[in-house]
Amino acid sequence: MKKSDLRRIIKEELVNVLEEARLNEGFADPEIRKLARLGGIEAGRWTNFFKSFANTYDIAWDQLPKGTLNKTTNMNDPLIKNGLAFFVIENDKQNPYGGNRYFDQTLRAGVMAATLNGKVQYYYGSRGRGSGSTIGPGGGYKAGQAVGAGVRGTLQLKKLKELADYVYVMDFETFRGGTKALKAKRAELKLGKDKFKDAAGWRRANLARYKDIMDARVGSRDQVDRMTAEIVKISNDAITTGMEVTKIGKYGDLVTTINGNEVEINAVTNAMTRILRTYAEYIRFENEEERQQFSQDFYKERKADAAGKISQALKAFKSGNARQIERI
Repeated sequence: MKKSDLRRIIKEELVNVLEEARLNEGFADPEIRKLARLGGIEAGRWTNFFKSFANTYDIAWDQLPKGTLNKTTNMNDPLIKNGLAFFVIENDKQNPYGGNRYFDQTLRAGVMAATLNGKVQYYYGSRGRGSGSTIGPGGGYKAGQAVGAGVRGTLQLKKLKELADYVYVMDFETFRGGTKALKAKRAELKLGKDKFKDAAGWRRANLARYKDIMDARVGSRDQVDRMTAEIVKISNDAITTGMEVTKIGKYGDLVTTINGNEVEINAVTNAMTRILRTYAEYIRFENEEERQQFSQDFYKERKADAAGKISQALKAFKSGNARQIERI
């Protein structure tokens, strides 16, 4: 081998190593960092899954937030069929489908294979490394090696589910198209007339307004104060979740999760604005009831109506019922 060829190979390897180190350090999601270090998926001289997948689907792996990738032992997880899945073996084990080939007898610890919408994924072009390398389902004559260990006899969804110890799953469609879409969708969180760019500012304002309203009451605290405080806590947690794990719903709006249900972030902030307005009215009616001598029944009825609305709002927030929260 010529010295010039040797220098070229060393230079290429150094660039690849530095690039992979930068990518791994930049992963925001700790589970993606763990995945990147597993055998079968770890970048080598000829394959780089993250680069090839980004070329194909415009996924900005290093900018995906914590919570993007999730570990599950439920082989019926819907994201295995309708998402991106990595099938992992924790320790070496015998391959019951290895046949007579010596190298197929043992399944090595690491990623066996990756599937997208239930189909095993393969590298295409440039040995999975160059700028033109891509990833896609197998079957074509141009398909290279399978993503992961790709051991013969195992590359069927049914067998992968049988052999894997656990699976990393990801809601692929939510993050397709790079981070431009996510940045464009970043919520402008509203509370009344004020707008906030981050969850922390919104939470502080939400809590401060609740306390200011409560401080205006003349009498002692009651159940309505407790219910409102509980709604404030649920909404604050929901906004924090929605801004940390950026997810776009089926109608193109940012969503969060409440009690396991997806709710649009705008629905949460709008509902919270109306709840605080109702709570302020409740306090005003109660204060007037305390002060008035001849119109107590009037304010008592108004106060009861406001309390009923807050009670219904709490039920909606506890259940995470998106339609009910939108109607508050």
